[in-house]
Amino acid sequence: MQLAPQHVAIIGAGPIACASACYLKNHGHHVALWSPTGRRLHIDLPTQQACFQTHGAVSAQVCVDWLPTQQALSDYPVVLICLPGHLYQDLFSTLLPQLKNGQTVLISGALSLASIWLSDQARQLGLELQVGAWSTTATTAHFLADGQVHINELRSTIGVSSACAQDSQSILSLSQTLLGDRFIADDNPLASTLANINPIAHAAEVIPNLSRITRQEDWSLFACFGIEVGRIAQKLDEERLAIGKHFGFELRSLVEHYHRSYHVPKGPLHEMAAAIEAAGKGPLGPKGLNHRYVLEDMPFGLAFQERLAILAGIPCPIHSSALTLLEVVYDQDLRSSNFLLDQLLEDTQALNYLVNRLSAAA
Repeated sequence: MQLAPQHVAIIGAGPIACASACYLKNHGHHVALWSPTGRRLHIDLPTQQACFQTHGAVSAQVCVDWLPTQQALSDYPVVLICLPGHLYQDLFSTLLPQLKNGQTVLISGALSLASIWLSDQARQLGLELQVGAWSTTATTAHFLADGQVHINELRSTIGVSSACAQDSQSILSLSQTLLGDRFIADDNPLASTLANINPIAHAAEVIPNLSRITRQEDWSLFACFGIEVGRIAQKLDEERLAIGKHFGFELRSLVEHYHRSYHVPKGPLHEMAAAIEAAGKGPLGPKGLNHRYVLEDMPFGLAFQERLAILAGIPCPIHSSALTLLEVVYDQDLRSSNFLLDQLLEDTQALNYLVNRLSAAA
């Protein structure tokens, strides 16, 4: 495919935002970053450049434009959101007034049907936006101890959906223009949301390693992915796949996801994790409880899947057990941390309305 250069503004300055900026720039696009802090990056204010060093699949010094204010986002036809879900509510309330008709907003790593909510909020403000979501991030990445970024290869297959059916083909074509033919159309935004495996993987990885996290140890996520972690992940994945099947989606399994994302042979999950670690592609695990693996992925991923299952009458005991256990550990109601649950899935009637709406738009 002949790639037409795009002007893309990325919201975020974490590892996924940096990795996305690196790959977009390597694909010939003009890239800018905006973040409230950008504290891990070297930002040259006089030249308005943000620079960072990458290792792994790409070893390079990457420099892109740094946007000093949110208002500057309106100058970019494409806006890519690479922020944790627990920042969505505050971000969207300040972001939308800065955007203008005709822009495309892509959410990297679909969670909780955020694309639907964002599209509806924009429409209420009289904004005509194209809003889409990728089923997962374009790659995996993590910060190294010295602040440099380790990035892995681009995923071979990424689902993409649009909040409005009439925009589906343009959202798909734009995604392919940005990063190649790895993008395929999902049935609808619910399929993209359920395809995101981070919530089940991170729940399984965190729970057996809580003592390492609270002791703030340096521990490798995949080196500590033993057979017991694999059992939890497998059971959570079976429940996720059952939810998807109920709504008519044939989702890829966690095994398939690790195979495609990390390019390791298929097998038992703990053996695949060992292969990922041996290839040097695994990040360190969380060094404290204040981490997105729980604060983002449990409310906006696992709790969303649990709410879907409960309203649809699908058993999900492992989801519920994992959430309840982590709520005890955190002394926090993680389920209520997701404002989108009551916005989109308050009750069975809301679920039926949502499913009918998405089915009609597909």
